Amino acid sequence: MAIKVNKTKQELEQSIRIRRDALQTLHSKLKKDSDAYQLWIMAISTLSGSVEVTKLTMSLEHPALDLTSIFFASLSTILASLMRFQDFNNRLEGLVKASSELTSVLKAIRDAPAVSIEMIESYNNSLAIVELVLYPEQRRKYFQIAEAGVVSITKDELIFNTKIDKVEKKYELPKTDIELGNSNEIVRYDEAE
Repeated sequence: MAIKVNKTKQELEQSIRIRRDALQTLHSKLKKDSDAYQLWIMAISTLSGSVEVTKLTMSLEHPALDLTSIFFASLSTILASLMRFQDFNNRLEGLVKASSELTSVLKAIRDAPAVSIEMIESYNNSLAIVELVLYPEQRRKYFQIAEAGVVSITKDELIFNTKIDKVEKKYELPKTDIELGNSNEIVRYDEAE
């Protein structure tokens, strides 16, 4: 049974690559945000500990210094609560799983000789996965970033291939006797009759 598809194999591959790149870009951003929260919490906790150690070492007794530890602990708790509210760990895990799914679909598309029903089903499933892990405004933003990245990579590949072609033409080596078929070292086997 022939199937009618409005996308070529290359277009399917490109579409999945963009979606996977968008997921990975968002993952990278969320990881940076999560790391920033954790860094601030560690810095504030360390600063709070340093103030306490300084108070004890220098035997400082001042009511304002007693409030510093409360202030730092409150600030650290607020940041930890904001971080928990952002639900970084679950979101990052969801993005990793979705990206892995898209990578397997991408591999299946690349390995397939032609567009098939299974490929279209996998493609459609990957679209649903992306819609589950990305909000519409995130899809718009990160798809644009991913598309720009793919265009940039494609341009760089074309420039690289053009340069390679020029170098190969300029420094083309003469073909050897073996490549030309004019060598005594070529072993020819007669086909059994």
